[in-house]
Order: sequence, then C-alpha cells, then structure tokens
Amino acid sequence: MTPVRRHMIRPAFAALAVALFATPGLTQTAGKPAPATSSDPVGDLMRRQGERYHRAPDSAQNPDELRRTQALNDEIVAQNDLAENEDRANQAAYAEAQRRYQAEVAQSDAQARAAREQHEADLRAAAEAQARYDGEMADWRATVAACERGDRARCNAGRRTPN
Repeated sequence: MTPVRRHMIRPAFAALAVALFATPGLTQTAGKPAPATSSDPVGDLMRRQGERYHRAPDSAQNPDELRRTQALNDEIVAQNDLAENEDRANQAAYAEAQRRYQAEVAQSDAQARAAREQHEADLRAAAEAQARYDGEMADWRATVAACERGDRARCNAGRRTPN
C-alpha cells in the first residue's frame, strides 16, 4: 500500500468540502431554518443553505475581536485595491505594447510594400533596358551582315557619327 501524500489530500478534501457545502440538503442542521432577514446578507445566505445562524449585535461582541476583524477586513480591502490597481496597470501596459506592436507591423508592412514596388519598378526598367539592348544588337547585327554582303546603303545607314 502506498502512503498518502499531503498534496494528494488537499484537492480531495477541497472537492469534498465543495460537494458538501454546495448541496443544501447535506448541510442542514436539525430544526427549521430561521426566517430570512434582508439586513444580514451573510445570515440570509446561511439560512438558505439550511444553517441556523444568528448574528449577535456589535454591542454584544468582544471589542478586541471586532477591532481585529475590522483590521483584517481593511487589510483585505487594501490588498484587493492593490491587486486591482496592478491589474489596471498591467492592462494599460499590455494595451500600450499592443499599440506599439501594431505600429511596428504597419511600418514594416509599409516598408515591405515600398521595397516590393521599387523592386518591381527596377525589374520593369531592367526589362525595358534589355529590350532596347536586344533591339540595338539586332540592328547592329543586321548592319554588320549588310556590310559583309556588300550592301553599302545599309552599311552606311547603320554608321553612327561620334558625338
């Protein structure tokens, strides 16, 4: 038999506790539930779950315990406020990072588009230059062939005078 480890007990206990407290029939105490009053929401909730609960007035409670409870409540409120402020700051930082990223993407896209357009223009210019060269070479070859055949008119027509 394997020993039960502490980390295995906690989830099982938590699941059992949730199951017990989530099922009103299992948590009811003997007797009828007390009537609900709207001035005490905690008491109302506990009564709806079948608990018999009566909150004593503050004057009947231990002043030291009330002071400690209030201090704990204040500390929890402060921690919740701090966490909420951190969440807001994190959300703002995330939104700013997202905005910067989108700006970088837009700039990168614009640069890529400009580079592509320049490349296409360079290709068109190179194709036009190649076509001009091919035409000039064909004309030159025709002129050379005419000169070799003895066609003086064509041979002289193809000569260019130096500028």
